[in-house]
Amino acid sequence: MTTGEIISRMKPLALEKAALAARLGRRLWSMLSFSLADNRIAPGRSMSVVLETGRISVVYASRFLSRVKVRGIRCYSFEEGKVPTPENLASAVVLAINDFKVPRTRVTLVIPKAWVIMKTAEFPLTVRDTLSAVISYELDRLTPLSAERAFYDFRIIGEDKSRLKIMLAAMNTDVLQPYLTALKEREIRIRMITVSTSAFGNLAHYVHRSGSAIFIVIHADGYEGGLVRDGRLQIALAENFVSGDEQSRERMIAEAINPLIDMIKKEGQSPLVIVEHPLSEQWCSRLRDFIHAPVRFVREMDLGVQCLNNVNPKEVPCMALGGALESLWQGASRMNLLDKGTHESSRTPLALSISIVSILVVLVLFWMLFPLQIEEQRLEAINREISTRKNEVKKVEALKKDMENVEKEILTIRTFKTSRPTVLILLKEITRILPKNAWLSRVRIAESIVEIEGYAASATELLPKLEASEYFKKVDFASPTIRDSRMKADRFTIKMEIEGLPEEKAGNGKQK
Repeated sequence: MTTGEIISRMKPLALEKAALAARLGRRLWSMLSFSLADNRIAPGRSMSVVLETGRISVVYASRFLSRVKVRGIRCYSFEEGKVPTPENLASAVVLAINDFKVPRTRVTLVIPKAWVIMKTAEFPLTVRDTLSAVISYELDRLTPLSAERAFYDFRIIGEDKSRLKIMLAAMNTDVLQPYLTALKEREIRIRMITVSTSAFGNLAHYVHRSGSAIFIVIHADGYEGGLVRDGRLQIALAENFVSGDEQSRERMIAEAINPLIDMIKKEGQSPLVIVEHPLSEQWCSRLRDFIHAPVRFVREMDLGVQCLNNVNPKEVPCMALGGALESLWQGASRMNLLDKGTHESSRTPLALSISIVSILVVLVLFWMLFPLQIEEQRLEAINREISTRKNEVKKVEALKKDMENVEKEILTIRTFKTSRPTVLILLKEITRILPKNAWLSRVRIAESIVEIEGYAASATELLPKLEASEYFKKVDFASPTIRDSRMKADRFTIKMEIEGLPEEKAGNGKQK
């Protein structure tokens, strides 16, 4: 058995083991590259603070093994009808931090939707890798704000083969900066700033994990809400009431929600409408009649979070809970205005993984190479057997070389015999075409080119005759014709390509 035969037999085995190793490698990599700091298993804590008209709501929550628990709630009332001042916010946050004993760097601030411009925009798919820079450059076109004068962030909410669709949120730094300054003076650093619409949208997604959900938060002077699809905020709604009449307000909300419901139903889905309100049961009953889909009120729902320290689930501020979920929950679609559109990609911890993978690679290589070592030993035994019959092998190799030489000679003779009649046929054709008063001084036949030189009474008459032949094409003068006055004839040089011979004519040429 030769070395090539051994290798050819080993190749399928090696390929099979390589494919098996690749499958095992992909499964192992998902485990080896799993970070101990991953939000799905790592513990975390956050205090969500919501700025609302007339009050500040606080929820202190923790996360462990993807389970979110509410550990405490606080609500601080201020002047009715007005948003609390920066000093009010700083004082409330300090009180909550002292009550909950939370680190001063784990605060999430939820700001009112009225402060923020939220809109959707589309970009070419080609800018996906540089989307943050593109939005920073285009922000003054998309909003009245420039990137230097705004806190902003975005999320990709859809894409196809050519376009990206994003949800953009931006606000003027002059509005928020006094609050950040007041907090900084109390040594409080905000880790995340999100919008009330985004916070409640994440709460709606947390409660309604799959499909589409429409959420509405009703205030005394208006409402805000949006559409969440597959966990991403697709549409944001907000409007102030223009009438004090309850039925007018109900119709106003229904007119904003029902088009979204109809759109989702056309896609074959059944949307859920989630409503947060401070209103009476009679008002809720009438609202259900106006909306064309099932309506669930937050106070009647199981929010899916565990409440500790005697916290009443019915008293948990939903907007603040949504902010905590946006900060802690792995499945949340986060929007942090402090990032200014900069999204850092998470890095996989590789130190431990590389060490373990290296050991596994060595073991796999040993497992794959061990059969090769056995075959190498067999190959050595075969080589020893061959060396004992070296003289016989040399005789066989000499005979093999003689056979190859004979085959080459036969091939050369056969080629000569098959190509020779073609040249003769071409010469015969040229002789037949040329008139009697024309003669040749030189003929050169290459693989596909024929070039003739000679004299004729009229050289131009030769071209159509040669072109009409079935053996030649692209007939043309290779150089200008010259009139020889002494010989009273044109001296010509004609170049033409050989037309492929039909099989019957090639056969006839060989018979001749």
